[in-house]
Amino acid sequence: MTEPCAVPDPAEPSARRRGPADPVLVLIRRHYELCATAVDPLEIAAGLEAHGVTDRTAASYRHRDVFSLAEELYARVPHESPAEVQSGESGAVKVTARQVGVHLLPGVICAMAIAAAHTLDAHPARAAVIGGGAVLLVIAAARAALRRGPLRAATTRGTAWWICWLLAFALYGPRLLMAQGGPGGLLDPAAAAGFLARALALLPAAWCARRFALRARAVLADSHGLTEFAAGVRPLLLATLGLFTVALSTLLAVAYPVLAPGARPDLVALGGSVMLGVLLFTAQLLAVHGFPAAAAAGTGGACAVEAVALAAELLRHVPALRPLGAPSHALIAAGGPGSVQAVACTAAALALTGYAMSVLGRACAHGSDRATAIAVPPALADRAVVR
Repeated sequence: MTEPCAVPDPAEPSARRRGPADPVLVLIRRHYELCATAVDPLEIAAGLEAHGVTDRTAASYRHRDVFSLAEELYARVPHESPAEVQSGESGAVKVTARQVGVHLLPGVICAMAIAAAHTLDAHPARAAVIGGGAVLLVIAAARAALRRGPLRAATTRGTAWWICWLLAFALYGPRLLMAQGGPGGLLDPAAAAGFLARALALLPAAWCARRFALRARAVLADSHGLTEFAAGVRPLLLATLGLFTVALSTLLAVAYPVLAPGARPDLVALGGSVMLGVLLFTAQLLAVHGFPAAAAAGTGGACAVEAVALAAELLRHVPALRPLGAPSHALIAAGGPGSVQAVACTAAALALTGYAMSVLGRACAHGSDRATAIAVPPALADRAVVR
């Protein structure tokens, strides 16, 4: 006969469930570290939700919902000091003085590249080379900034290529679509201003991401259920995206008059530049909270739309295939070459925002790495019960 297993130092509420017939004991063994490091029952509920435990599953453990089940797990498992857990979380989202400098570096590189392009007698070929090098250097500097701080996240294979395409198309796409002899790149005021504004917006993006993480954790701590948390965090997400959009738009409004004094702004092209920045920020926010595949899908979708539009314009030079390029040509004729980027990035940003409203409204997207990990301590591993 198998000897009943006991969790170390269980709390008093567990007295009614003892022995091998205790279904909650099996769940404790499977999610011991989650229960031991949680700062409140809702964090356990978030972790259970992340691993597929629903209200229907909770019923098999004799509970009405996941939160009720999480309350018992929290009561039965001794846990670490909340200060220890929270200190690790705050360190993950803290923006230090060094990180401020690192986040500003892409903007400095971009500004130097624009100055160099205008200094070399506005030669298109040289400006194109400088622009291509600037894109690569800005991406490298941004990746270095994203390795630490509030925007640190896992990436999905191919995401870097999608971002390279989006930035390169933002610089050279409008001229290629109009077939005007060569890329405008950093010599195009709208494209250059958008490039500079997005590079400088990396620091506001980090601040917005940190603010969202901290406030979402505060909502998580104050909520009494998963539904209440979702209702509180979704307006916070919209506010975060709105704050970043305002910051990026302000940077663009300052950069464009500096690069093109007295020129009439192309509102469609500038709007496309803003939406590209919003798309990249939304994708990074999803990746930060555990959804890198969705971020890659959103950016990849925008790349696909732009590639199709570019291919359609090339097909217009073949008489037999000219009808295939009619839709994109009509769009460009109505809104200018910047309309392709505006449509592609707006559609992708809206799709990612809708997805983020759903998945970032789950408590499991805001738990610490330690809180969502599944690990059984050695003392229980050799006595685990097979379900």
